[in-house]
Amino acid sequence: MINEMQAARAFIDALTVDAPSADPKAIVEDEDRFFAWDNEHRSAKNGKAFLYDWSYYIGVVMEGLYYMYEAGQGERYREYVKRYLHAVETDGKLNRYAGYVPGHGLDCYKTASLLPFFYEEDKELRRLADTLWHDLNDVNAPYAPEELGFNYWHCWDDGKPPRYRVWLDGLYMGQPFMARYAAMKGDEDALSRVASRFDWVNRELLNSATGLLYHAGNGKDDVCAFHWLRACGWYAMAQADVLECLKGEDRKRLAAAFEGFCAAMLRSRDAQTGLWLNLIDQKKDSGNLPEASGTAMMSYAFLKGARLGLLDKAYASVGKEVFACLTREKLKGSALTDVYLMAAATGLDNYRREDYYMLQEGKGVGPYIMAYAEALRA
Repeated sequence: MINEMQAARAFIDALTVDAPSADPKAIVEDEDRFFAWDNEHRSAKNGKAFLYDWSYYIGVVMEGLYYMYEAGQGERYREYVKRYLHAVETDGKLNRYAGYVPGHGLDCYKTASLLPFFYEEDKELRRLADTLWHDLNDVNAPYAPEELGFNYWHCWDDGKPPRYRVWLDGLYMGQPFMARYAAMKGDEDALSRVASRFDWVNRELLNSATGLLYHAGNGKDDVCAFHWLRACGWYAMAQADVLECLKGEDRKRLAAAFEGFCAAMLRSRDAQTGLWLNLIDQKKDSGNLPEASGTAMMSYAFLKGARLGLLDKAYASVGKEVFACLTREKLKGSALTDVYLMAAATGLDNYRREDYYMLQEGKGVGPYIMAYAEALRA
């Protein structure tokens, strides 16, 4: 484990805080520059108008770096994150993005979960957090109907939702920000609404035969019936992060569901590699590989869940073992390999594209850093 931790640290620092060309302000201000882990290269200049520099696949990397700071690894990780947030912020507003809007949806809110960490010390970031909170809570209630347990539509275009309105991905994109902000403000009603959203998912998207969750759905009779690893990983991290903010019966109830899900995931782990397959319950082949991002997410969830007392302490050992296996199997030189690029919850199988297994993809790098930070704390 020592060798794996050393290799992980060298990889993380070389990619971020020690990279000579990775200054967040310089990258954000230049349309022709991108973070090394940004494989999508979306910008106004190239016509890919989706979040630009404010994106969840940058945000997860930044959150991992913030957790490095929390794990006692030094102020420079925190300052890197803060420099990035100020690069995308002007007078309490995001430079190139304005809230929970068509075509963007919940993906806009992952990075916002960083803002509560700076809320008391930084008035610009405080204004931004307040704006995004009110935008999500006051403006778009029609996109969080009661029949969906008040879950938000994951995204929409032209006023129309996607085929499946509630995605596991969306829980992680939106609810940690909402939970952290509500906990910071002492808003118990808002925290209960967060818990109710998980209750709906735990009831409606659960495969009771396996204990795994479907990628998305509109209710138990209309689901996107794929057990995609990263979707389950988003859910597991969302549970761990939100449960850190909850108290009382809400915490007790959701912790039981989290524990059951983690047990199901543990039963589904690939015995040969110690990782999980991209489609968890399907056979391994050239289109269904052991996948890095979702494996990192489960390592993080196991480790954090054990640290918070939500899971048995044995899960901490498993989480560290998973991280070591992931590092040995998928960290090749200076790159994290086999991160599946994306999968839309359309009801069709778009989870087996061999060309979608990427190097250095932020949706894997970020959770990998988070898992490393939790392994340090363990």
